[in-house]
Amino acid sequence: MKGKFGKIGILGLAVLLALVAVGVGLAHWQETLTIETTVETGTWEVGGTPGFWGNWDSHKTYTETEILGFLRPIDLLSDWLVPDMDGNDIIDINDMEAVFAAGEGGTAEEKFLAHYLATRLNVRAGTLSGDTVHVFSSYDPSTGDYPYGYLALSGQGTLQEIIDAIESKYGTSPTEGQFEIMKNICDALNDLAI
Repeated sequence: MKGKFGKIGILGLAVLLALVAVGVGLAHWQETLTIETTVETGTWEVGGTPGFWGNWDSHKTYTETEILGFLRPIDLLSDWLVPDMDGNDIIDINDMEAVFAAGEGGTAEEKFLAHYLATRLNVRAGTLSGDTVHVFSSYDPSTGDYPYGYLALSGQGTLQEIIDAIESKYGTSPTEGQFEIMKNICDALNDLAI
């Protein structure tokens, strides 16, 4: 019996030591480990709406100097935007805010201009890429159809192609429905819905 008890005792001791080792290992494994790294999975576009840009001084994402830097090239490159609305011959924050204010409940053209300015600001800020292809539907509520031909695009195009198509409509006296088409496309771009 003495020999068998010894083997059982040794086996029991081995099991006990194994359980202790597992407990120590588990306790060590449960320690907190913090790792800092950067992972890039592609391009993520974040558009800003007219409300975002109109409230720039509340969220302070961009400084006044940065926004002025965005506005000046837009003014030079766009026939639609940005009119000098305060008479000082320099496009400024007041002009931008006036476009956004007019777009709130304004005419179809004023609503379009507010969304289009937001789109152009998003491009200048680098949150929307002019090279990204977007698929869209240019539904015309006044006719009830999808007149892709209005912007001379077949329901898709890069953001730069969309901007060029919109700029080509300056001076053509768009109808309310055509302003609505352009506004909806810009709105979707700003909301990343296209």
